[in-house]
Amino acid sequence: MEHTRSERQAGVSMTLAQWLEGQIQARNLTQQATAVYAGISGATLSDILNRGHLPRLEILFRLADFFNTPREYVVRLAARMPLEDSRPVDQEDYLVQELLDAFRQVPDDWKPEALAQVQMFVRLAGRPSVRFVGDDQPTRAAQEEEHEAPAPSQAP
Repeated sequence: MEHTRSERQAGVSMTLAQWLEGQIQARNLTQQATAVYAGISGATLSDILNRGHLPRLEILFRLADFFNTPREYVVRLAARMPLEDSRPVDQEDYLVQELLDAFRQVPDDWKPEALAQVQMFVRLAGRPSVRFVGDDQPTRAAQEEEHEAPAPSQAP
């Protein structure tokens, strides 16, 4: 997914097929394995790679998701659009996108509660030791530590 500065400035980029070939090679995958993992047919992948086929948006999204690449970036590649607005995805962006995708699948009447749960996790994340209801029982690890620890010696 790397491009030179001159490519970005000129709005020139590699083709979708070139990008896919690079992604497949970088991961030491076969075309068939890539198709299976990405959830597309081997024939579709072959058409993209060998014939310059422009797939449906759903296929572009599957490829983008499989290669952990922003969907917009892959669509821009396929449409031969400038890439200057695209940027590499980092883990935080990926997790935010996953959270948004999951939230969109929650029924509308549950969304306020889902948001409240996320906000609770945010508050809890700032506390070094958080205890939940039912945490008054010692954990199995704590119990094992107690049994393994030598008894304190008493001086005569």
